[in-house]
Amino acid sequence: MDVGKGNIMFRQRRRLWYKKYDMRFRVIGYVRVSTEIQKEKDNSVRSQIKCIKKYCEDYEYELVGIYKDEGVSGLKSNRDGLNDMMVDIKKSKVDMVVVYSLSRLGRKLVDVVGWVNGLEKLGIQFVSIKENFTNNGVMGKLMMGILGSVNEFEVGVLSERIRDVKQFKKSNMEVYGGKICYGWDRIGNKLIINKVEYDILVEIEFYRMNGWSYNRIANYLNDKGIKSKNGSDWYSSSIRSVLNNGVLKLGD
Repeated sequence: MDVGKGNIMFRQRRRLWYKKYDMRFRVIGYVRVSTEIQKEKDNSVRSQIKCIKKYCEDYEYELVGIYKDEGVSGLKSNRDGLNDMMVDIKKSKVDMVVVYSLSRLGRKLVDVVGWVNGLEKLGIQFVSIKENFTNNGVMGKLMMGILGSVNEFEVGVLSERIRDVKQFKKSNMEVYGGKICYGWDRIGNKLIINKVEYDILVEIEFYRMNGWSYNRIANYLNDKGIKSKNGSDWYSSSIRSVLNNGVLKLGD
């Protein structure tokens, strides 16, 4: 049996179950747009609501309400629409919360993971249509574990960046001679972030934290055609160096 026929049979059985016990699966939708993306068609409030409504129609769910945050950045944790939704779902009988995509729920992974885990503790299923993600079942728990791990990584990287910024402020961001580490460039006596290298450095740290050997990371970068600071290929020793020496190494 193919997936399509299996889904049809599942929906038919569920329809009979609901009719027999006069039950409806109650769903709340959440939509958000920030000021800089309001003009993007696929992320507009109208498009998000349309997708959520279609999802509920396809699965014969009862859409009991939609909460909105318009012109609000996903980096902002305290949002009126989201706060109202979280308060109301604790008061009413709701089975599921649906969003168009995970990015609509939030741009900070720590917040997204926290909200989804909070829904699970309340016995409420969460679905993101675009990513075909749900917190229900084994795969959902696996995905939440992965998101949690990535979140811990992002927090660690953020802490390192804050520490680096404090170090540079202390030295007035000035260097005289010495070796500039991967992720930074020097213009005159001033240091500036090399965004391309810094993003690659973050990627290196991520793979290392997930158990990759120095040699495997070096081969991965070489296969992608990414060069080291001096334009040469990567080796296990150079990977170890950029990770152990920090952002900047002063002096020879």
